[in-house]
Parts: sequence; C-alpha cells; structure tokens
Amino acid sequence: MDKLISVCTDGAPCMVGKNKGFVALLREHEKRPILSFHCILHQEELCAQMCGEQLGEVMSLVIRVVNFIVARALNDRQFKTLLDEVGNNYPGLLLHSNVRWLSRGKVLSRFAACLSGIRTFLEMKNVEHPELANTEWLLKFYYLVDMTEHLNQLNVKMQGVGNTVLSLQQAVFAFENKLELFIADIETGRLLHFDLQQLAGFTSNLLQSFKARFGEFRERTRLFKFITHPHECAVDSADLSYIPDVSIRDFELQAADLKASDMWVNKFKSLNEDLERLARQQAALASKHKWGEMKKIQPADQLIVKTWNALPVTYHTLQRVSIAVLTMFGSTYACEQSISHL
Repeated sequence: MDKLISVCTDGAPCMVGKNKGFVALLREHEKRPILSFHCILHQEELCAQMCGEQLGEVMSLVIRVVNFIVARALNDRQFKTLLDEVGNNYPGLLLHSNVRWLSRGKVLSRFAACLSGIRTFLEMKNVEHPELANTEWLLKFYYLVDMTEHLNQLNVKMQGVGNTVLSLQQAVFAFENKLELFIADIETGRLLHFDLQQLAGFTSNLLQSFKARFGEFRERTRLFKFITHPHECAVDSADLSYIPDVSIRDFELQAADLKASDMWVNKFKSLNEDLERLARQQAALASKHKWGEMKKIQPADQLIVKTWNALPVTYHTLQRVSIAVLTMFGSTYACEQSISHL
C-alpha cells in the first residue's frame, strides 16, 4: 500500500463521496494524501451527452428509425436487399447502444451513408418521417455526424494500453483547441452550409462542458509533464506531497544537477524525438484504419521508462517521482477491458 499514489474511479458517489466514499476511506486508512482522478474516458462521454435538446431530438429520431428497420427481422432483410439493389456499399444499419463506447458515432455515420435508401424504404412501408427531408433537420443531423466523429477519434486515441496520464491529458486539451477552432470557423461564416449562430451555440456548450471537467487533470499538468521534460518542468512541493518517501530537498538538488548536465538533458530531448516519431507512425496507421498494426508499435510508456532507467542512481529521487506518475491510471480502460475479457 505504501506504493499507492493515486486512484482512478468512474466518479460514482460510493467511490468519491466526501465522507464515506472509497477514496475518502482509503485516505483515512493510509493517513496520507492520495490523488484521485475521475476516469478521463467517462468524463469525455459525459461531455458528449451535452448536445442540447434539439440535437437530442435528432438522435432520438435516428434511433427510432434504426429500431424500426433493424429490430424487425423482415424489415431488416428487405432493407438489406434494397441497399444491395441500389449499389450501396454497406450491408445494413447498426443498432445504438448507450453502454458501448463509439456506438453513437458509428450509428450516425452509417445512417448518413444509407440516408437515401432509408427514405425510399420508409416510403415503401408508408412510414412518414418528413424530418428526413427537412433542410433544418438535416443541418443538425450532419453537424451531429461530424461532431460525434471527432469525439470518437478522441475516444479511440485515449483507449488502449501504454497511454500515460500526460498523453491522455494532452489529447483532451488538443480537442478543446479544436472546438475553439470550430466555433471560430462557424462564426466567421466559412462553413456556409450551417445555421451559423445556432450551431456555434451547440459547439460552445460542448466546449464549456469540456472546460468544466477534467479539473483534477489540469491541476497536475506540471507533475505529468515532468516524466518527459524534467529539464524544463518545475514541480512544486504540493505535487510531491502525494508521493511517499520523497524528500523535497533531495528532489530540488537532483533536479538542479540534471538541468546542468548536457548529457542527460540531451537524453530527454532524444526521448521526445522518439515520442514524436511514434506519434507520426500511430497517426499514419490510424488514418488507414490499421488498428492491428498499431498494437505492434512500442507503447509510449515503455520508451519513457527506458529513458529513466538509463539514469544513474544519483537521480534516484527523480526516478521515484517519474515512476509514480507513470503508474497513475488516467482512465478505467484497463479495468473494463479485463472485465470484458472475463
């Protein structure tokens, strides 16, 4: 237990309750401060649900239409036959599931790709949904398709093993920058096919939701960055108080020695070059949807650990801090993946 630095939970009251939550009881038992994080993937999903009432109505209609077609065996077979006849590349629609990551985005993108066939099929069945031909509804629908695609890309980027809390944090902050870009893009009128003010408001709400969350990750930015930029990052005593048996005096002395050593500073500069090369490889494979190949690439955390292990024992306090950060879980992905395998 003396190696326990942080706890990552799903944010449920039984976990984070002020007095009787698991984290509070754990701190009381250990008689020391312990960092607590609300799973970054859970928070991203909560932000994604803040699409507003009007966009919620769009999603609701999509789900009703999908259920009408897919949940009935005869309709499903007839619809697939229709798609085949009109030369559509997709075999059918996907069912939406609230409990599965990425489900909403995949359902929407498939619905958009099959929209023409859906209209034809509903006409054959004498089912009226005039919204599917309404310009205002379609604007909101395609906006939702695009935005959920961006959210899915963020979600995929944060899944998998080998992600450090630093990489997870940077992925979220990068997405916030994209949302600000989207808002500026809409307000300046460069996206001419959208109802500008309304969609800017939707995007602004999503951005505010992101800004309101991930607070515990924002507070520890300097500590997280230390694992890749120890020669540039100033970690304060408040951050170090969470790591047992770390002397602030020794930490400051060793950090001063490291910053003055060209050899070890260059070691971490080389590490960041390797991490850049790794990011380019991952981006190239992701763009081609080669997820199997991505799993063969050396995880970022292994590169970071290898670099810290190369340092001599004279930097043992810095090494202890770096290993403490690397063992922090930013999400409950590993836990939920294990449950899925079981």
